[in-house]
This record gives sequence, C-alpha cells and structure tokens, in this order.
Amino acid sequence: MPQSPLAQPLKLPCGAVLPNRIAKAAMTEGLADDQLHATHRHETLYGRWSDGGAGLLITGNVMIDHRVLERPGNVAIDPAPDLTKGKGEPEGMAQLRAWAEAGTRNGNHLWMQISHAGRQSPRYVTSRPMGPSAVQLSLMGNYARPRALTEPEILDFIQRFANVARIAKEAGFTGVQVHGAHGYLLSSFLSPVTNQRTDRWGGALAQ
Repeated sequence: MPQSPLAQPLKLPCGAVLPNRIAKAAMTEGLADDQLHATHRHETLYGRWSDGGAGLLITGNVMIDHRVLERPGNVAIDPAPDLTKGKGEPEGMAQLRAWAEAGTRNGNHLWMQISHAGRQSPRYVTSRPMGPSAVQLSLMGNYARPRALTEPEILDFIQRFANVARIAKEAGFTGVQVHGAHGYLLSSFLSPVTNQRTDRWGGALAQ
C-alpha cells in the first residue's frame, strides 16, 4: 500500500527536512511564570504534541519586549543579549532549553514564533502600546491609543528580533516564525491605515 503523502518527508527551500507534512500552527499558550519565562507546563504540552507525531510544531507568541505583550502569560526574551559578544546566556535560557528538548523529542521540528504585539496589546496588559503611528484600534474599548515609535526604537526592535532568533537556535529550537500577521507590530508597518509616518519607515513600498 503506498505511503500517504502526509507521511512523506518535506524538504524546505532553506534545506530543513520535516519528517512529515503535518504541522501544528501557532496558538498562544499563556503558560509563562511571573518572570515571563517558560515553565514545565510548556515542556508537558509540547512533549505531548511531539509524541502526537506532527512533523512541525510552532509555538505561540514569544515576545521581544516584556512591556507590550499579546496576553498575560506570554514568554518574553527581553533583554536579548548578543550571544556572539560574550555577554553570556539570557535569563530563562535553561527553561527554553527544556522546552525545546521536550518539543523535539520525537525527531520533529519546533519553531519559535517571535512577536511584538504593537498597538494590539490590550489595556489589561499595558496602558501604553506602541505602533508605527498613533492610530488607535477601536475594538470594544480594549486597546489604548499607541504612541509612535522613534527611529532608535525601531532599530532596537530589528536587532531584538535577530537576537531572539539566535537565542532560539542556541536553546535548541529548530527554526523561528516571525509573526507578521493580523495587525501586530510588523504588519502594522505595512498598512497605510496604521503607518502614517513620513520618514523612511513610512510611505509607499516602492520608495
């Protein structure tokens, strides 16, 4: 009997090979401790999903900025030191390693979704969200008016995304997914509704 296409390995353009073609999409967990570190609950959950046989597991939001969370209980890697410059391991690295080990224990891939919620961090998380411009999200009064990021902050966030990706690799995650969807910080830079800047971080994409 021929093997199901879902059970066949899949080689990605980057060279990574998934053991099969089943993936668990990112779903926010809310399982971090009060220091926004991963916990044994992440290990338990992702260990079970690894045992379930999916070739790829993608985590929920791992934030690059503890001030602007997607929800309470997000894991945050902040600050994210540059591991190539001898600054040592960030706080919470042991927990990240345990999470990665559990989530890959059946030979599957585990990708860390790295994220910044931008203006879509709710009022019960922060009263001062951030965005490319000060355009408020009108949704049942759940979101405060964001402040526009300065250029140094934008450059800092770019570096944070890169550093968190490096930390994920160091911890044992096999890849990352950069969250650029549905109104979070990165996607809000791509919309003329939420990005009204007149500097080099705004305007038409052709520029």
